Amino acid sequence: MHTEIFAQGIFGNPSKLLNFIKIQNMFNRSLPLICIMMVCLTISCTKKTTPTPTPPTPPPPPVEVEENILFTLDPDPGTTTATALSGTYSFKVILSSKMPSTGISIDITTKADPSGTLLDSKNVKSTVASNDISTGTLASGSLYSVTVAVTSQKTASNSLTKTFKVARK
Repeated sequence: MHTEIFAQGIFGNPSKLLNFIKIQNMFNRSLPLICIMMVCLTISCTKKTTPTPTPPTPPPPPVEVEENILFTLDPDPGTTTATALSGTYSFKVILSSKMPSTGISIDITTKADPSGTLLDSKNVKSTVASNDISTGTLASGSLYSVTVAVTSQKTASNSLTKTFKVARK
């Protein structure tokens, strides 16, 4: 009876107490549903982070490919023996391929023919296409073999060699 008086004091009427208990039961049953809806609402309203795209890797710098060394001689003796009218034989080495970025190296060796004795050896570094070259002093009435090797200063394997014969009158 003591609780009844207390309940009547708060709610005034016992039917109001029953209504309160019904509301409490309904609230307790819907509490899990309310929590689930709050979680869903929180998840759906959070700002979605978009991953920052990684920038594409830049292409590697182009690798310069050298043209194969090509050159001509002027005058070009071809397969015949050139004739030196003076103590030296002068000719031009003309690069006909594209000049390598670091230039070319021209090696000229003159040997007595047929003995193979070295008469003269020169090395000319150049960055121009046309180069004036002359042999060492040639003895009158002798035959010589002249070898011209043109090599890229950047790529040692990029080379071309030509040999011709020259006779001093």
